[in-house]
Amino acid sequence: MKRLFCIIMGCIGLWQTASAQIEPTALQQWRDRKYSMFIHFGVYSKLGGVWENKKISRGLSEQIRAHAAGLYNDAYEEVAQGFNPDKWNPDSIATLAKRAGMGSVVITSKHHDGFALWDCAYTTFNIMDATPYKRDILKELSEACRRQGIAFGLYFSLIDWHFPPAMPISGSNSDSIPPAHHTYNLQQITELLTKYGPVSELWFDMGQMTRQQSEEMRALVHKLQPNCMIGSRIGNNQGDFTVMGDNQEPDYIIGVPWQSPASFSTKPGDTVPGRSAAISTPRSAKN
Repeated sequence: MKRLFCIIMGCIGLWQTASAQIEPTALQQWRDRKYSMFIHFGVYSKLGGVWENKKISRGLSEQIRAHAAGLYNDAYEEVAQGFNPDKWNPDSIATLAKRAGMGSVVITSKHHDGFALWDCAYTTFNIMDATPYKRDILKELSEACRRQGIAFGLYFSLIDWHFPPAMPISGSNSDSIPPAHHTYNLQQITELLTKYGPVSELWFDMGQMTRQQSEEMRALVHKLQPNCMIGSRIGNNQGDFTVMGDNQEPDYIIGVPWQSPASFSTKPGDTVPGRSAAISTPRSAKN
């Protein structure tokens, strides 16, 4: 199952909070990309919202780890052992994005399930160690984007249902981040921002960090990559742009840069909720 995921971006007025520290040229480049591909891809894509021949009735397909009865870590790790996306072609993805007029590609480096699409030193639940594929998807996609002259961005879930210090999972997208989990997130973000060249934006998702945690995360991101734009789901007013709800656009003038994710099914009759694959669209400011 695949879904298209569009992100509509705009910027109206001046950003008076955290993003005041962003260089104006970086913000303008972010705005100018206007339309981007946002890819949801991971172990959950293999399941397609179905576990033991039953479609999940709660949440989205990428959240199946939390909502399917009996799908515990050991069972989910067995699913990963069969995750072998041998038809994945990063050059095809980047070329498609470029031909569609997209300015960047944003991919789920790690979703709530904790599976890392890169060669991560801090967990064996990653594409290199836990699957037969054994190719660093982020490395290859970042290189493909550079060949096409488009930006490369990353989604990163602040909650992690596979990380033991964060257990037990609640199925909530607003779980707090224990200290050990926060350190783990910082370690993974350091890898992501030092291994794959320029990262245009970090699309953080969910979790409920303390203000100190959000400030530490923001400081780390801009220390490693000063021009990396940070989404507002980092929390505590530390983002460089506001992320609207899925499929929402502001119907009023707001004085901040904004981005709106919009998803739609790629085939008729698709009733499985989720975004196993996705596309994103930034768009210029509305007046």
